[in-house]
Amino acid sequence: MKRTFLIIILGLLGYQSVGQDTIRMTLDSCLSYAYQHNIAVREAQLNQASTQVLLDRAKMQFLPSINAGASENWGFQDGAASRNGNYGVNAGLTLFGGLSRMHNYRQNEINLEQSDLRIRQSFNAISNQIVSAYLTILMNQEKLNFQKQVLKTSKQQAEEGILKYDVGKILESDYQLLTANYGSATSNIENTQLTIESNRMALRSLLCVEASGVVDVVANDVQVKAEACTIPILDTVMQRSLRNLPDLAISEMDIDKARYNVKMAQSAYMPTLGLNAGISYYEGQAGQVDGQGTVITHGGMNSSVGVSLNIPILNQGNTRTQIKQSKLELEQAQLQYDQKKIDIEQEIESQYITTQQALNQFKACEMMEKAYKASYDVYVMKYAEGAITTVEMLQQQDKYLNALNDYLQSKYAFLLAQRTLKIYMGEW
Repeated sequence: MKRTFLIIILGLLGYQSVGQDTIRMTLDSCLSYAYQHNIAVREAQLNQASTQVLLDRAKMQFLPSINAGASENWGFQDGAASRNGNYGVNAGLTLFGGLSRMHNYRQNEINLEQSDLRIRQSFNAISNQIVSAYLTILMNQEKLNFQKQVLKTSKQQAEEGILKYDVGKILESDYQLLTANYGSATSNIENTQLTIESNRMALRSLLCVEASGVVDVVANDVQVKAEACTIPILDTVMQRSLRNLPDLAISEMDIDKARYNVKMAQSAYMPTLGLNAGISYYEGQAGQVDGQGTVITHGGMNSSVGVSLNIPILNQGNTRTQIKQSKLELEQAQLQYDQKKIDIEQEIESQYITTQQALNQFKACEMMEKAYKASYDVYVMKYAEGAITTVEMLQQQDKYLNALNDYLQSKYAFLLAQRTLKIYMGEW
């Protein structure tokens, strides 16, 4: 609950309204909004409420049952009228039912605990998708900023190229290359904008915002230096993740429920003891006779108290069969837990390796981007001085753009992998 409250508070701080139908969000505010509005998360929350109702019903099974009844009858004979009535209250209470009610109550308690974990499970899955869409938008926004600079430079080079071509300083092929480069820069911007819009739509869908609404992210330049990034050791990641991830805890609780199923099946061998009591009042005319032959003249009060004991002796082997079936289900639940633990440990280790690989790639691409940026700046200066050809300058520009794209891809791939690892460890 503390973590959920923190997510909501951070979300409120990061929420900005832009216009009537546009909302601009930070990543934390997206997660907060999704926790309150995402359909999958809300379904899990409704399932928890439903499980609470079943737990309350199991608790009520320990209370007595009370019933009241009343009847009135009128008779007419030889011009005379007669009336009689019965009024009564009966109560019953199971004193001992083989502990089946207790086991059922405990099972429902476990179901409620599992429903809370399934909310976290659903939210974790949605969080990964939100982080992916959000970071993809940021990556393409950062790419778009540089592409606009390239477009400005390409436009200037194309305009200068036509002047140089008119006076014979460059060949027609060079002029065509400059024009094609400008067209390519324009196309790259359009494609990047489409990618941003596509991920905004995906983010809007995950947040369950109405179709008329527009969702945008808070644009900020993510300043991350590869050499400053660190990852905890695998043992630390594994221990924290196993403690935090709800999947393994849910599977472990399935074992506990299976144990209670065995106990409930065994309780069929035990006797049941019940207590019942009742009180009734009969009101009738003279001459009426009760079931024991006693003449009732003005009615009377009757009361009774009883104890019932039921001892099972033979039920055609149904109890034995149910116990065997329950024990087999217990073994199956234990095997499923063992497999789930193997799968989760493998998933955590795989994500750890992915994060480490992403960091290594980020470091390499960061150095390549710096090197190609410095080289590209030199080539632009030389081209302006006429020291190199158009082809050489454009080739170096393509190399730098590829290096920049690899850098941005590796940067945000690492941020996504790192954030996923933190979600595993419960670090928001």
